[in-house]
Amino acid sequence: MGVGTPWPPYVMYEADRYFGLDIDATKEIFAKAGLCIRFVRLPSSARGITELEKGFIDVLPSASYNEQRAKIAYFSSEYRKERMRLFTLSTLDEVNNLSELFSQGYLFTANPGAYYGEELENILRIEQFKDNYFEVASLSQRMELVRRGRVDFLIEDEASGIYYKKRLGYNALRVHPYVIHDNGIHFMLSKDAFDIEQVAQINRAINLVSEQLKAIELRYQADLTKPLSQSSHF
Repeated sequence: MGVGTPWPPYVMYEADRYFGLDIDATKEIFAKAGLCIRFVRLPSSARGITELEKGFIDVLPSASYNEQRAKIAYFSSEYRKERMRLFTLSTLDEVNNLSELFSQGYLFTANPGAYYGEELENILRIEQFKDNYFEVASLSQRMELVRRGRVDFLIEDEASGIYYKKRLGYNALRVHPYVIHDNGIHFMLSKDAFDIEQVAQINRAINLVSEQLKAIELRYQADLTKPLSQSSHF
């Protein structure tokens, strides 16, 4: 089965080698479920969902649930958590809601096809705010836009953002106190490739390897505290 992998840094690449938290978690879960997998590199979350819907891949890891996605795929049980935050060079004044920042004319960048919660989804339905929001596939490029002052805020998973700002040497970027979205992370499973029993089989595997998944996540969280070589820019 083809597993699409568009979400850095919990999925990373080195030539044909795939590694990272979601790679290790996926291997652990699918091995326990007795299912063979092959990883396929994709350019963005949006492309991954399109490829899944068309039947070109069978699984997408690191997926947030929403009703629209549930129409095209089964969702596994949650296998980890995600914390969406704002990264910025701006002052860290508290706000009551995200609309305040959009109303003040601030510019945002985010990953194409990613889901950041109902609040942002509703804001982007408002015509006047659509020009404040730019989707860019590469996380390093999104961070560069903030660093250069081209946009004011990057919307990103907290651990991912901290990892990349250390890796790229962007120490001036800070995490804004406003919480964008906290949610569980799942596998999206093609309805053509999986039946209900196989989804249950994967869910049982997630439950059975819960301690191993915690250990994997703790290992990658520990890596965030280690200094990273600046020669690894990409």
